[in-house]
Amino acid sequence: MPAAFNRRDVVRAGLPLVALAAAAPARAAQSLGDLAKLLGGPVPQPLLNMLPPEVGKTAGLVAEVIRLEQQAKTLDLPASPLGMGGGAIPSDPGRLYEAAMPRLVALIDRASATSPGLADQAGGLLAQLHRTQYDPPDAWFSQSPAAAPYVSNANGGLLHLPDLSARPLRLAEPPGGDVAMGLPQDGAAEPEMPPRRPLTSLRFDDIAAEYADWFAAARIRPEHQDSAAWHLTMMRQSRERYQAVGKRLSVPWYFIGAVHGLEASFNFRAHLHNGDYPLTQRTRQVPAGRPLVWLPPSDWEDSAADALRLMGFAGQPDWSLPRLLYRLEAYNGFGYRRAGRISPYLWSFSTLYDRGKFVADGRFNPNARSQQCGAAVILKVLSDAGELSA
Repeated sequence: MPAAFNRRDVVRAGLPLVALAAAAPARAAQSLGDLAKLLGGPVPQPLLNMLPPEVGKTAGLVAEVIRLEQQAKTLDLPASPLGMGGGAIPSDPGRLYEAAMPRLVALIDRASATSPGLADQAGGLLAQLHRTQYDPPDAWFSQSPAAAPYVSNANGGLLHLPDLSARPLRLAEPPGGDVAMGLPQDGAAEPEMPPRRPLTSLRFDDIAAEYADWFAAARIRPEHQDSAAWHLTMMRQSRERYQAVGKRLSVPWYFIGAVHGLEASFNFRAHLHNGDYPLTQRTRQVPAGRPLVWLPPSDWEDSAADALRLMGFAGQPDWSLPRLLYRLEAYNGFGYRRAGRISPYLWSFSTLYDRGKFVADGRFNPNARSQQCGAAVILKVLSDAGELSA
């Protein structure tokens, strides 16, 4: 079937897009734009209703990003140093987040000073995009032991908060046999791999050396080099905001930045807790109702401080690299480690990780790939640039 439609295709075979969607959702989403142009307007809702949900959602999100970028161009907004790419956005759901997230962050940056309404629209759309990749960390759930190793509050910290819901312990069961540490891409050199699967111990003393060894061994996959460079620019651009919060709580700025990337897609118009938008409202997803007292100015810095206290990170001693990575993994959950799998929360975009992910419903999909840059990889990019410092 052709990748694009012509008028005769539409007239003579009114539903080929439906068949295409069943076989190749990403290709169908790309063809929606072609069909809309030929029809001179939106694709009829009855036809959209026959498509798999992810096709319509992907196509709609892509169209909205392009619309907002065109609006910014019409307003002659200044360029942003966070700009990355242009033109078409991949409609493949497996590539959408990595391509669209930086463009929305750049839109917010461009519009914040002179067109706050446009910035708010971009912030809301970024929050929608974030939900396609986000699965709440284990530490937000009261029956998970994931956070126990780093929580030091006398009353048990976030694990005993009454408003937290429960989720059964998650475990990324291996499919049988050895679990691949990472797969080289076509034409790429064999990645430099650690000598074994992750240790299954959850004790910091047992796995501290592993964190250091793997951090040294990790390399950015070639297909993610541009994205990694963007993350370095983003962290530099936002360093002062992260430092302002970090000084209040004795938390390193780069740790806050890495959490911001994974938990909110770098959205300064959303809550650090979980990416919920807008900041003028308290959070709705787990952990819901945060901050408990939320009065104007209702700014990102105060929300971030509440999240970091709730996570148990404020005032923690020892921010050495192994301890930092241990806290990140503990916060997200040890389900991957228990099964001898690499955690994408830490190592996505690196040669240590290829696939396998807890999806939005909290279940593990061995074929799903994270589209987010792992927290350890964000820190690795900073380290390679000589900027992993206070």
